[in-house]
Amino acid sequence: MELNQLKKALAAEAKAKGICSEWYDFILKATSKERLITLFIKGQDFCEENNYPSPELRAEFADIRARFGVYCADDKVTAKSLRNVIAFDRATGKAEYSNFDAATVSARGESEITITAKDNAFVVVSISGGAKVEVIASDNARVSVILHGGECRTQATEQATIKTTDKRK
Repeated sequence: MELNQLKKALAAEAKAKGICSEWYDFILKATSKERLITLFIKGQDFCEENNYPSPELRAEFADIRARFGVYCADDKVTAKSLRNVIAFDRATGKAEYSNFDAATVSARGESEITITAKDNAFVVVSISGGAKVEVIASDNARVSVILHGGECRTQATEQATIKTTDKRK
């Protein structure tokens, strides 16, 4: 789909789902697919609450998603030191962090992901829907897990810490 058509389709779908006028304008003024995907990353709260964009429009970004840490459908997650990772639908795989990496990982839908943090890495993990996440932390790594749904298994060794906050109640 051509960029202008894509922007119009994304904007129309977002407007139908109640997006604010400021973000609606951001979509229409985007100068590239890369800018559109960064808006998706920054607007995760809206996207998750409204299941936005539709699978048909997500498919338009198949060629660049992984570069931005966005994995959906049946994508294989292979992320190393990516600042943001978003796994949804049925995406599966691994995200690895080390040294002084700082990152956020969002797992939702039916995704399954293993997150490894070591050295002095700091990772915040948000889990919702039916996502299954395994977190393995070692050395001095710090991981904060926020459960909105799904499930999480954790394993910390050495001085690593994993803090889990359950918001499902």
